[in-house]
Formats: sequence, structure tokens, C-alpha cells
Amino acid sequence: ALILGLGAIGKRVARACWGLGMEVLAVRRQPRQETLEFPIEIHTVEVLPDLLPCAQVLVIALPATPATDGLIGARELALMPRQGILVNIGRGAIVDQRALFEALQSGALAAAGLDVWYNYPPDADSRAHTPPADYPFHELENVVMSPHRGGQSVETENLRMQALAALLNAAARGGPVPNRVDVEAGY
Repeated sequence: ALILGLGAIGKRVARACWGLGMEVLAVRRQPRQETLEFPIEIHTVEVLPDLLPCAQVLVIALPATPATDGLIGARELALMPRQGILVNIGRGAIVDQRALFEALQSGALAAAGLDVWYNYPPDADSRAHTPPADYPFHELENVVMSPHRGGQSVETENLRMQALAALLNAAARGGPVPNRVDVEAGY
């Protein structure tokens, strides 16, 4: 498995992949290695073309930034094994939608799981007539689509409230605030 983005979500996905017996590689913006409770190779994006041919499963867990927009296009998809599977739980714009549709339609890519969209309705009235993409992914038999609900569970709201409380308490004490936004990085 190749995980793009090794933040909190990417680490959980990597752990799950390792638990399923997969060798896990990851790409992150910062080249630093870190000690996790499972073996993982961490690389920078510059070597992505060398890693894609090894990716039986490519999991995208990146934020949307100018640096990640269009990161995976026709060239990158063509480097993946023919039986490769792409899972996007980050943001739609990271993967070129036309290139992904064509790779899936032609069988150059075996399957995809998409928990993110390319088009989001601007308001409640638009929900009924805003397609998720400019291409009919829903017509392909090798695609599973979900409306950005992959991480949702019964515990999600409780965990969200705990994280918000920790953030507010840290700010009230004048301490370091968890999950600070790096304005230069864009997330």
C-alpha cells in the first residue's frame, strides 16, 4: 500500500493496511522519519514516480493545497500496476478526474473507492442536481462512491467534541494549541 499523506488519517490507514499484512510505503511533505508501532517506509513526493509501480493500493489522504492539486494525473495513473486500486479519502482535485475516469473505464486501473467529490453543491437547493463529477463515475462497475462519509462513525461526534475541548482549554491556558494551521503549507 502506498499512502499519500501521513497525517493522523494517513497513519490510521497505514496501520490498518499493515494489520492486513500489507507492506506500507508513505509519501509526506516533510522527509523526516518517525517511529511508529509498525514498519513503514516514508518518502518525499519527489520519488512518487518510483513508488507508484509498486502500489497495489494507492490511498490518498492529502489536504487540498496548490501543491496537491492535480498531483495524480494520467502519467501517474499509468505508472500504477494494471490490477491497482486507488482510494481517495483526501480531496477530489488531487486526482485528475478525466484521467481517473479513463483509466478505470479502460481497465488500466482495476478499481477505485471515492469518498470525495469534484463538484459540491453550493447550497441546499443545488443538492438534487449537482453531479459529483464531470464524468459518470457512478456508471462504472469498478467504482465505489460514498459522499465523504468514510470516516464517520458513532464515535466521531464524541471525538470531535473532545478535540474541540482540548483546543479551547489549551488556548484558554495560553499553551500550545493542538492542530495549528500552517498557513504557508495551506493546512
